Amino acid sequence: MPKNVNYDSIAILLANRTYLYRLFQNIFGNEPTLEMFNSLNSEFTQTSLSLLSLDDKLSGIKDFLNKLEQDRENELDKARTEYTRLFLGPAKLPAPPWESVYVTEERLIFQESTLQVRQWYLKYNFVPVNFRTEADDHIALELDFMANLSAMAENSLANNQIDDLLNILNDQKGFLEEHLLAWVSTYVADLQAGTTHPLYSGTADILNWFLKVDQAVVSEIIRELK
Repeated sequence: MPKNVNYDSIAILLANRTYLYRLFQNIFGNEPTLEMFNSLNSEFTQTSLSLLSLDDKLSGIKDFLNKLEQDRENELDKARTEYTRLFLGPAKLPAPPWESVYVTEERLIFQESTLQVRQWYLKYNFVPVNFRTEADDHIALELDFMANLSAMAENSLANNQIDDLLNILNDQKGFLEEHLLAWVSTYVADLQAGTTHPLYSGTADILNWFLKVDQAVVSEIIRELK
């Protein structure tokens, strides 16, 4: 193991990354629930974002969370309706949640970038739940992949498997740079233009910042471990 490395700090960062990737995967991949809102409004989420100096970004959804406390069922129904409109249809989606739409001129799904994402998944035997019915490059699936790799990174550190940890982190950095960071900013802009609901406009903004910060965090951990 490399000397003079603060492994406790790295372990905290790795656990933090797993938590936030899983949180965002849930928001952009599942119908809203009260449990989701409780997680967003939790001290744990505040602390996780603070660790990355992103806690100020929560201000964009504070009003919504306050309304939620006053009328939980009504606000939950509104959020579920908006989730359906943004992610399921049947009308044209204002911000299609697939990478290939943003990296190809044709703006179609199941394109070459979709196959490239699938190859990343296969390297880690990651098979999406809706394999063959949902394009692999859906925002929630890409975030789910990163969450799973983050959990694997935690396990590698816990078992002192530093070479494995470095391989996983380098792959996460590569996936971020080749895929998520290549399209999420544009997707977020379209999403924010297509919705007035603070849950999605606000969390999309946080996600956009988080991915950029995470690239720097992963790069720094890699440098420290080498």
